[in-house]
Amino acid sequence: MPGEFLTACKFYFEADGITEKVIKEISGLGVESTPAQEVHGSTKQGKVTRQATPTVAQFTNVTIQVIATSDKDLYDWYEKCNKNMGEASQWTSNRKAGSVTAYDQAGSPQARWEIVNCYPCKYTGPTLTASGGDMANETIELVHEGIKRVQ
Repeated sequence: MPGEFLTACKFYFEADGITEKVIKEISGLGVESTPAQEVHGSTKQGKVTRQATPTVAQFTNVTIQVIATSDKDLYDWYEKCNKNMGEASQWTSNRKAGSVTAYDQAGSPQARWEIVNCYPCKYTGPTLTASGGDMANETIELVHEGIKRVQ
């Protein structure tokens, strides 16, 4: 029997000092190791030799969409890591340990992904429309050194 089925609507993201957000969507929790599948050579009688060999793991960026509030800590984090106006970028000292947790219907953590040394590489502010009824959203895209499912 498999473990409890998780719904996609009960989750949370946090990073060192980045908490108390209303998270609308998280995507990009992925890792890929594209194998090398070259022909390595030809042997006696012209037999082609090939082997699929694992290569370096590549991690996709994690995209997090939050409901915008008067709090601007996500933008401030982005700016500290990406200043490009003659000031030194502080990305190395502003990398954070992040995590995404999925919860069951009772609100207990059932799955957790740790995001290693992440920092925002892209910030997108809300689309504001006078006739719209949607909430304003902010989006950050995180680059990182790895994702591990720990629970």
